[in-house]
Amino acid sequence: MDNKSFLFKVVLIINVLLLLLQLAAMDIFNLGFNFPVLSLGTPLLCLVNLIFAVYWFLRFKWPFFLFFIALAMSFDSWQSLYQFKSKGIITTKGLSIMSYNVRSFNRFDWLDLEEIPSLIAEYIEIAKPDVVCFQEYNNEGAPLFNNYPYKVFKPYVFNGEIGSCIVSKYPLVNSKTISFKASSNGGMQSDLVWKRDTLRLYNLHFESFRINSEDTLLSSNYSKQFRSKIKNVFETQNQQVIEFNKLSQSNKFPEIICTDLNNNVFSESYKNLSKNRLDAFKEKGQGFGSTYQFPFFPLRIDYIFTTANITVLDYMTHEVELSDHKPISIELQLP
Repeated sequence: MDNKSFLFKVVLIINVLLLLLQLAAMDIFNLGFNFPVLSLGTPLLCLVNLIFAVYWFLRFKWPFFLFFIALAMSFDSWQSLYQFKSKGIITTKGLSIMSYNVRSFNRFDWLDLEEIPSLIAEYIEIAKPDVVCFQEYNNEGAPLFNNYPYKVFKPYVFNGEIGSCIVSKYPLVNSKTISFKASSNGGMQSDLVWKRDTLRLYNLHFESFRINSEDTLLSSNYSKQFRSKIKNVFETQNQQVIEFNKLSQSNKFPEIICTDLNNNVFSESYKNLSKNRLDAFKEKGQGFGSTYQFPFFPLRIDYIFTTANITVLDYMTHEVELSDHKPISIELQLP
């Protein structure tokens, strides 16, 4: 066997194994396995396999078609990761709702920018959503949103300064706190009265990873600790989703869920939260829809879900860097 033939077989085996790993992570085989680190790294696996496809294409080798076989098998999962621009033209005006994790309005000077609260307020005025659901809202340092006469703030913990907030141009009624057991995260619900219709708004912030510089899969000193942390966070998130789903079962109104899920579309928590609901990005989004400022890697962890009786007219990821998250918004219409 010559060196070229040996190298071809080695690269082919690695590529096949990575494609199988990707399909397993996307749960295409319905094996029922749940590997938190694997699901977290699924977008990276997709990228690596795409690079392999380009490699085979440039060398005019038949394994190039393996990527497209895997793509055909996992097309629905790829739609959660990337969306082509919709060719539809919006002809009606609906209700616009924005979801935005504002990272406490830069309370600890994470960003080297002055007047973050006022800059966020200015951007909201430019974007002009009808309703804004804020996560990590610092009630003490928040700006005034003068064009939004209705505001409800609910702290994550009793008497806390940080929590969920909804500001609206339309009345908000029956607002309640949503608390998660043994967690500093949480959310709220509120009913929105719009054109004689009532919609249930949920504004949720699920368990955070709180990853630091020592957390890595590559360092022998911390990799085991990191895997354990991810596993625990994934389990906590999923339990919180289960708690929320039980809560929402009693809701009789059309619902909109604005959330920082702190996880990607291949996680168990996403699957459970999106079940029987529409992911607005999959309806009208485009590109990767990355919402979190993560270096060199598109990461979508912020979502807006709706019930099936709501029509999503438009979806937008706002390219503004005033937090570690980007705001997202939808325009919707009721039947």
